[in-house]
Amino acid sequence: MFGSLSEHWPVVWSMLGGVAEGMLRHYDAKCAARFIIMIVEHPVKACIKTLLLAIVACGATLPARADAKDDDARDRWELLRSTMFGGRTVHDAGDQLHLVIPERALDAALVPVTVELNLPTRVTAISLVVDNNPSPLAGTFRFGPAFTQKFLKVRVRVNDYTLIHAVAETEDGVLYTTSRYIKVSGGCSAPGLGNPAEVLARIGRMQFRRTRAVEGVKVPAELMISHPNYNGMQMDRAKSNFTPARYLQNVTVTTGGVSIFDLEGDISMSEDPVIGFGYTPADDGAIDILARDSMGSVFSRHFEALPQS
Repeated sequence: MFGSLSEHWPVVWSMLGGVAEGMLRHYDAKCAARFIIMIVEHPVKACIKTLLLAIVACGATLPARADAKDDDARDRWELLRSTMFGGRTVHDAGDQLHLVIPERALDAALVPVTVELNLPTRVTAISLVVDNNPSPLAGTFRFGPAFTQKFLKVRVRVNDYTLIHAVAETEDGVLYTTSRYIKVSGGCSAPGLGNPAEVLARIGRMQFRRTRAVEGVKVPAELMISHPNYNGMQMDRAKSNFTPARYLQNVTVTTGGVSIFDLEGDISMSEDPVIGFGYTPADDGAIDILARDSMGSVFSRHFEALPQS
């Protein structure tokens, strides 16, 4: 180790001299003088002491940086909360609302988010907020009588390291929130998954997966809608220009004419949205889906009820 150190003595001497100068500036002459003597008599020991000083200095700044980061996150959320919900109080949901997201996602443009509901009062709406996204409100789900009040699964784009908030509104008008932090970035400007012409050719196609009812009449289901959800930040490499925004603005799902949910979406929803939920079949149990995007296109699909076993 010492041999390799000796090969770089000019750099080492410069570094140690800089430390001595810093001591003279920030401490006192005696402290700097003692360190200079150490450089002359025990240069390796001086290097070790410099390293230890650097570690201590970094350790001292990390809590301050973390505190500043926390303050920024709180300030950002307070601004978003007041903008989206006005003067209404938003309560900490505790264990009654649980947000499941990965700490680090494999793809920032397809981040899975699950909201688990344990509130004692019926939830009428959930808003998903990606705090540091250019357009933070990913979407608001308004639930109808056929929604089973257990869980909601979606995929969102994440632009930068951020908190994600889920805000639930109950039928008595009370707001509850929970949040999780995620370390991922680049999801808003990430290019689409396929050839643009092929993507537009299949736009609006839908798949609806469901299993047999569990817990009596509750049916777990998953809706997939083929749509690029362009947000205006993806680069069209062929044209060397940004792809114009075109995203799903509204998705309505009903069973037998009874509402399951109505989604008001925005540009932070992922490409080819996948929505997981549970529902209680109404009337004949058939499913109807109506979707509209920001270009005015309308897509609809009817799915017959599951056959009786």
